[in-house]
Amino acid sequence: MDTSERLLAIEEIKQLKGRYFRCMDTKDWAGLRTVFADDAVFDARASLNVDGKGEAGRAAESNDWVYEGGDVITQFIVGAVETSRTVHHGHCHEIEILSADTARGVIAMEDQIWDESGTVLTLHGCGHYHETYRKQDDQWCIQTSRISRLYVSLGEQPD
Repeated sequence: MDTSERLLAIEEIKQLKGRYFRCMDTKDWAGLRTVFADDAVFDARASLNVDGKGEAGRAAESNDWVYEGGDVITQFIVGAVETSRTVHHGHCHEIEILSADTARGVIAMEDQIWDESGTVLTLHGCGHYHETYRKQDDQWCIQTSRISRLYVSLGEQPD
């Protein structure tokens, strides 16, 4: 790949990740499904705490919170945020193009989740997505995604 092709691929992957965040926050589930490869793997074990133990400390020792398949991943996300008001931001993309159809990246993130009424903040977190990407049918998609947390606060947040 020449420089312009690499830069175009990087921009397309940035757009892909932006679409992931937008579709999740606007509850566009059909659009969200399109960002994942059919055989994608999503490791959400660190979604709820810094050390990655997830729900009740079990997730790090098992495959709890590891989802396989684009449909399964989308359903997990729907179940997690469908009735909540969410804001997800991704920034400082570090994308490495490995070949014409594979890449990997680390994307800094911050998320905030409010209850159904949109008045009580129940989660505020910061961390990174560690991902691999594959180009299929001339479109980039997420092949693997793993969340790591630097900070997470759960429960009702102070003003």
